Amino acid sequence: MNMMNFRVFEKLIGLALALALAVNYAGAQVTQATCGVPGTMVGKIDGKKVSLHTRVFPDGSIAVRAPLAVNPDGGVSSYTVGNHGFTYIADGLARWKNGARETCDTHCSQKLLRAEVADFEPGTDEFCVFGIDVQPMIPGQQLNECRDGYIVGNGKGRLKKGKLISSVVGQEIQTYASTTSLRHLVAGSPAYLDSEALPIAVTPSAGLLGKLVWIGGPGLHATTAVIGDTGPAFGEGSIALHQLLRYGAVTLQKPGPIPSDKRCGTEETSLKPPFTSKPDGGGKDRCAVGRHAVSSADIRADAGIDGPIEFLVLGKAAFKSNGKVIQTEVTQGSILQLAAQAGYTSEKISQMVACLNHQ
Repeated sequence: MNMMNFRVFEKLIGLALALALAVNYAGAQVTQATCGVPGTMVGKIDGKKVSLHTRVFPDGSIAVRAPLAVNPDGGVSSYTVGNHGFTYIADGLARWKNGARETCDTHCSQKLLRAEVADFEPGTDEFCVFGIDVQPMIPGQQLNECRDGYIVGNGKGRLKKGKLISSVVGQEIQTYASTTSLRHLVAGSPAYLDSEALPIAVTPSAGLLGKLVWIGGPGLHATTAVIGDTGPAFGEGSIALHQLLRYGAVTLQKPGPIPSDKRCGTEETSLKPPFTSKPDGGGKDRCAVGRHAVSSADIRADAGIDGPIEFLVLGKAAFKSNGKVIQTEVTQGSILQLAAQAGYTSEKISQMVACLNHQ
């Protein structure tokens, strides 16, 4: 967390409380005339793309209801060597064959692990990477582009390694550098947005990148996030966003793997959504009273929120960018300040979100 004096901290807390007020539908004075016009947005429900009904306002704001899946991209523990990160390596790439992208299934994942062991040298399979940073095999070598990404494997490039981190049981883990569509300036240098620290939302429309989005719903802590990554559908959010919505705070979680002889301790049984334990032996090897686990397990961030969630893209609240780099450091505090400066009070947000009840 950035250091700030106590008065500034108090001010930010006040802004957070103001923007986190629950939406009072009964008290919101809403008429059809103030609710803009209907529209649509691409979403995803049960793995299938759907058309989400929206309300589009004169200031460019967009209200929509959708479930919220987890997108760990940008987090330091998102992808690791050996596929032990918060998300599967296959989620950050696709098989590249005959100049086209193919979904990376189980067979593809096995080929990827073999290419990883061989350091992506010539002769290994090729993959189109879009969620992990890529580097050339030889410094200065030009990378080969593919649809929305770059090619690794067969000597055309390799996954870029990130930080060495400690696992939940104290093992040293080598990460891969995960990416987001937008970056921000940290100590003057561009850096990808951190899924484990910042509330980040995903959009299918690049035109919404950099804007802020208010998110809330029954039983949730209303939160304001930055739209910082692109994906095939609306309704995905960072690890930190899920934690803020569920618990009102961000907490650090270390990744796996958890060896079989260290399974079912507090490191595994105390996991809270969006984190879940995924045993190598499948669901039958989950921890239970009176039994011992026989396989290792990874910790994945994949427990989304299925309930009715309200989103309000704030049309006039957006970070200034140069290309795809936000020209300041994005923090929870700067997100709240920007929303307040743009005039999005809790009352205004309540009225606009209540418009979702109009067809």
